[in-house]
Amino acid sequence: MSERKEALRFSPKVETRLTRADINRLDGAAKAAGTTRSDFIRRGLLWYLDNLDNLKDAEREGQTAQAIRYATDQIVKAILSATDRICGMLARQGAEVGTLYELTWRACGTAEAKEQFTAAANTAKQRQRNRLDNDERSIAERTKKVVTS
Repeated sequence: MSERKEALRFSPKVETRLTRADINRLDGAAKAAGTTRSDFIRRGLLWYLDNLDNLKDAEREGQTAQAIRYATDQIVKAILSATDRICGMLARQGAEVGTLYELTWRACGTAEAKEQFTAAANTAKQRQRNRLDNDERSIAERTKKVVTS
């Protein structure tokens, strides 16, 4: 007699109850596996016991992943809220700058003064565009390093 059969021969018996539908499913699965109902149950139970720690770890990992998703969602919401506030502030600032521009333009009494004002405004706009372009390139380079590392 094999060692396994000998061990099972002197092992305690375990009983349980199942619904008729579950018994039918069990019989179908055992038949598909080419084994008896008892052997199928025994192998399934032993697999479950052998993998119980892994199943607990997987559940814990799932909970951790869920917590990370929640935290990430909260961070994204905070960033979007901050972005909305910054955009609102920039819009108000733009309106104020536009008002100052218009007041200054109207205060220019001569055509020459208006020409000088327009030249100064165009120079300021070009400098601002250059700064924005440099900032965008810098951000793109830093983002590329983060994404590719």
